[in-house]
Amino acid sequence: MDHYAVLTAIGADRPGLVDEVSAYVLERGGNLEDSRMVNLHGQFAIMMLVSGGDSVISRLTKELGDLQAASALHADLVPADMTPAAGRAPAIPYRLTTSAMDHPGLVQSVAHVLRELGVNIESAETTLQQAPITGTPLFEMELVVAVPAGMPVARLRDAVGAACDELNIDWQLTTL
Repeated sequence: MDHYAVLTAIGADRPGLVDEVSAYVLERGGNLEDSRMVNLHGQFAIMMLVSGGDSVISRLTKELGDLQAASALHADLVPADMTPAAGRAPAIPYRLTTSAMDHPGLVQSVAHVLRELGVNIESAETTLQQAPITGTPLFEMELVVAVPAGMPVARLRDAVGAACDELNIDWQLTTL
């Protein structure tokens, strides 16, 4: 029976990091099932869902220091419970995209509205870019959210719209 763990690693970006981390998992009998990796201004962050038997997860845990020493990454391995959450209501996936002049609190403001509605953020990606003509910093966010199936989408649109209007955020909500 397979068990699951989430391997996270972060450190200075350089060629070969993905090769080193994925080889570490493979050489210990693990299987990389899902991952997200990104270079954040020179720091490379890795999140991987790894599967394997008890002995594989145990070995990955015990030898994590070897990965850290060889790769100069800070790494952690956390067991993942893959059983569906009890009582979790069916949900409909949506994509929420936003754009605004950058200022503190944009992510938290939108996340707070979603939380109040019981909407789960499944994934989030944010970027800060310069506006083409003025060079003004523009903050862009893309969220994939799980909206409870019983919630009227108009309620979600009204709440997100009110928060975004207050903060001068352009936004769009689409189904996936």
